[in-house]
Amino acid sequence: MTAVACVKVYVGDENRFGDPHQLADLVGKVACAFLETTWTWPRRFGLVAPYAFVLADPQVTQLDARELQTLARDLQRKLFGETGRGEVGLILFEGDHTEIMRFAGVSQEELAALVAGQADARFAGRICKITAEDIRALSSERNSVQPAPSAGAAFRAAAATPGDLAFRGVFHTERELFVGNVAVWREPEASRLPLDAELPDAERPEFDVPILRAAAAVLDSLPVGLLFLPLSYSTLARSSGRAALTPQLEALTAARRGQLAAAIYGTPRAPAFGLLSQIRSWLSPHFGRIDLRVSDPAFEVDSLPAALVSSVTLVLPHATEAKRMAALGQFLQEDSDYRRHGVLQGVGDVRSLRELQACLAHKAPFITGPAVSELMPTPISSVSVPTGRLPYGHDAQAASAA
Repeated sequence: MTAVACVKVYVGDENRFGDPHQLADLVGKVACAFLETTWTWPRRFGLVAPYAFVLADPQVTQLDARELQTLARDLQRKLFGETGRGEVGLILFEGDHTEIMRFAGVSQEELAALVAGQADARFAGRICKITAEDIRALSSERNSVQPAPSAGAAFRAAAATPGDLAFRGVFHTERELFVGNVAVWREPEASRLPLDAELPDAERPEFDVPILRAAAAVLDSLPVGLLFLPLSYSTLARSSGRAALTPQLEALTAARRGQLAAAIYGTPRAPAFGLLSQIRSWLSPHFGRIDLRVSDPAFEVDSLPAALVSSVTLVLPHATEAKRMAALGQFLQEDSDYRRHGVLQGVGDVRSLRELQACLAHKAPFITGPAVSELMPTPISSVSVPTGRLPYGHDAQAASAA
């Protein structure tokens, strides 16, 4: 379910200097600049009234007040400098749609009364004040809600199944069809980490064994389509690492081999042919496909012998959008080399609308990431979705099952 909230910028009485329209414009420009760079798609925002923004995030059930504290600091610094006196804060309200829009229309005087604890009964929902220094609940005990968990924690709470196995859809762009899923592991302890500290999904060696173990238990109910199981290249390169994975691989249902793909992440730019051949031979009894997940867009596909792997997926770097876009463009412009070797290209960890549009413009065959689908508690079946309706989410899955 999508989290929706209204954020009102509160400026204390002593700080309302000059033309009120100019102050509202300045606040709007600072807030919009912040949200355009941090509140990226599939999250959405809009200025609906002076000082008022509606925020929506389909990845969580509650917004994280701490994430908005940076905006409060930016406003404080822009309006009053590093050491200037005066109070600027954000009032975050979460409730139903009607209440949110009613809250968006309250005046600065009504906000002042709310801050003073005189008007909270007017609104049924979660209300808190966010300043550069702290976050304070303003709701009465009847309406109060604890501060939201981190985005990563709420994301996993909504998506993880018992055993913490979740799934991210793999989308075929030309057919506009989900053709498989990437298995993702989420440990409860990891919920204390911010989401960005865990990118890309599941690419941590300590998760490989839990993913394989949990996947073996759900294979009998696996829908049509591929299931990509992440495996660390560095683990597979060591005999001791392969030995540790053997019991889990042997537990995989042999009848499902055609649906299983090994997603070997951490693959270097120029992997050794001999080692890659050994890995392929060792995995072949269990997996029908081999996908190399790389972080270097200049991966040396020309060094791959024919039929050694099925696909190469570029996992976009955890960097600025400009660097991510540059890597995406460099990788996809080598499409003729990949076609010549019979290797499909994929792009992973697609996170923004701009990245999604670039993938479509460059005709990337396969894409995955938060801009493509939400993290789902069950695998996405083979379902056709227009690219304009991405990311695919829980609501769409429930509607298609109805």
